[in-house]
Amino acid sequence: MSFHEQNLEAFIELLSDKRSRRLFTENNLAELAKMVSALPDDVEKLSIAIATWYETRPTIVDAQLDLLNELLSPSVAAPQKTNPLAIERVSSPSQPAVQPVKQPINKQALQQAIDPQWRDRPESGPN
Repeated sequence: MSFHEQNLEAFIELLSDKRSRRLFTENNLAELAKMVSALPDDVEKLSIAIATWYETRPTIVDAQLDLLNELLSPSVAAPQKTNPLAIERVSSPSQPAVQPVKQPINKQALQQAIDPQWRDRPESGPN
């Protein structure tokens, strides 16, 4: 996964998480929606525009960097917290592990994260 994809994935996660969503004002969300709607569905261009937008907002940039660091470096402490029997049950051949379906990283996913009702609006659609 490219840096631009990781950047957008982290930003979408930031927008989708209830706790970090509070970092965004209604004005922030309106600015983002307007900016993203004017951009092409190009991961690199979206990523650069988002990074340019959040770099002047210290609380958002801090949260974004925390998420990027989590994506880029696997946690060392995580395996120690996990019950070994639970891992054995999950990886058991009789019950295959279920992988969550990942949403594609694109303009539509970003718009949906900015405004969860975006898809339901009659004027919205694939751009």
